[in-house]
Amino acid sequence: MNFNQIEAFLTTIRLGSLSKAANHLYVSQSTVSQRLHSIEKEYGILLLNRDRGVKGISLTDEGERFYQIALEYELLHAEAKNMKMRSGNMTITIGAVDSVHNYIFQNLYKKITEEIPNIRLAVRTYQSNEIYSLIEQRKIDIGLSLQERILRHIHLKKLFAEQLVLVQCRKRGEQRKVIANETLLPENQLYIYWGIDYQIWQEKHWGSSSNSHIQIDTVKMLQEFIVDSNLWAIVPVSAARSLYKDGIVHVYMLEDPPPDRICYIVEREGGNRYSKKINEILFHSMEEIENIVRPWDE
Repeated sequence: MNFNQIEAFLTTIRLGSLSKAANHLYVSQSTVSQRLHSIEKEYGILLLNRDRGVKGISLTDEGERFYQIALEYELLHAEAKNMKMRSGNMTITIGAVDSVHNYIFQNLYKKITEEIPNIRLAVRTYQSNEIYSLIEQRKIDIGLSLQERILRHIHLKKLFAEQLVLVQCRKRGEQRKVIANETLLPENQLYIYWGIDYQIWQEKHWGSSSNSHIQIDTVKMLQEFIVDSNLWAIVPVSAARSLYKDGIVHVYMLEDPPPDRICYIVEREGGNRYSKKINEILFHSMEEIENIVRPWDE
């Protein structure tokens, strides 16, 4: 497999036909077709559905999986091609869950780029359970995970703990500070998974998460559902404080509160000097982080 073959495949998918891909690449249609066949022959797969009378391009199941590989190949090729142009700059990739990126680390990312001007910072969003395997595969350099796992050659360190609180749509009237867990209906819950300890606590009060009619995977999605509704959700205090300031929700404590969520820094043992420098910046910024995740006191 070479870049010309990958380029032919991705261009065909993006433009929707072999002829358009050929025109774009300034080659014949038969050349594009030959490059696709070469990939299929090398790996023993079928990339495209070729049913007669069907217009346009559609991927087989194998083609869908190969498409993801091709995108990564294209990205790596571009990285390698641009190495000289970046004059020694190195890309450091940080992977974390959406709520950590958006509500805690935004200003810290700016600080990192200011204090280490000769790096390119790539910020990627993943689920916590993905981060360890991505670290092992060297696809990310630093992970910020809400799960604790012990693996060989993986270094794990607790960064912070954060309170989880109840939020509901902001409405007029007297507001209670503390709500009894049993008064909350599970079918009105906007359920977000915050780790195994949270899941155990959740099931103690409301049973399986399947009892919730709506399950979401980011706090950002919560805003679309919770406005003008009777829905409720459990979210980290950093996100709750942001939503409260925007006038979207009221924030409450629960009589039996959920366990704090813990965020860990995940890295390969050893690491590179840039990763170590970022580590130092994060731990020197603990006062700033702890202010963002301070317990609810409004």
